[in-house]
Parts: sequence; structure tokens; C-alpha cells
Amino acid sequence: MSKRVLGAAAIAATTATLAIPSVAGANAGDRTFAQTFPVASRLCTEVAAGKRPHLKAIAPMIATDCATLLANFTAAQTAVLAARTSLGAQIAADQALKAAACPPALERKASCLNAKHTENAAIHALKVQRRNASRLYYKTIESDRGAFWHAIKQLRGLLHVQTDKPIRVQDH
Repeated sequence: MSKRVLGAAAIAATTATLAIPSVAGANAGDRTFAQTFPVASRLCTEVAAGKRPHLKAIAPMIATDCATLLANFTAAQTAVLAARTSLGAQIAADQALKAAACPPALERKASCLNAKHTENAAIHALKVQRRNASRLYYKTIESDRGAFWHAIKQLRGLLHVQTDKPIRVQDH
């Protein structure tokens, strides 16, 4: 094998290795519908494209379930991304206020210590809200995943179809 082919293979392997953790460690709402529900997304796409002719009779019911899963996912994703953006901006603003209230020359003054205490409490509360928004997102999409696959498995001929893996609730 030539060095060029080996070099290209090494670059491809490195790129793939680096890409996987970035998706695996993604924050709530960062993954696409297809990344979040790979099996469901493939089923929905193939049924819509007519690539599963044995499911033609139940294709409209599958399409309805797919549309519901997609709509619920989009709503949960939009909500968590909006919360992250809003809360992130508020956290940054509070950190800026804390820094402005306590220049190095006043770091030990009572007014500075009081401002730090107040801003730290506000920042902590905002981080708790952000964590709760992430947890709600994961709980919502896991519930939607379960409802989708329950509905799909009730359809004729799909009792033993492979499902997406459960989605673990995370704090980020």
C-alpha cells in the first residue's frame, strides 16, 4: 500500500475518532433528530420514500407517528436551546457585574464581598435553571421515544422491529 493511501486512512480514522466524542458529549439540544433517534429516523425516511413495500398498508400510520415524534423533538429542542441561550446570557451578565463591582483594589472591601455573594447566588440559581432545562429536555425526548416505539410496535408486522436505545438524562 502506498504511503498516500495509508496517510489518508490515518487522517480519516483520526477525524472519525475526534468527531464521535463531540456528538457523544453534546449538550442538550445539540444533536439532530437523526442523531438522537437514528433507528426511528431511518424507519421514517425509508417508509416515506417507499423503500419498505411490505409496510405500504400501514405507511400512513407510521408517517403520523413519525410526524408526532419529529414535532415533539423540535419543540423540546427549541425550548432547551432558548433556555440555554437566555440563561447563558444572564450568567455572563452577572459575572460581568461581579467583575465590575470588585476591581482588584477593592477586592477585600465589604461592598465587594457583598456584591460577590449576591452575584454568586444569582449565578448559582441560573445554573440550576439551566441544568433543570437540560434534564427536562432529556426526559421529554426519552418519553417521546418510548411513546413512538410503543405505537410502532402496535402496528401489524412491527412487533419485533429494532428500536432506538434509551436516552440517558444528563445535566448538560
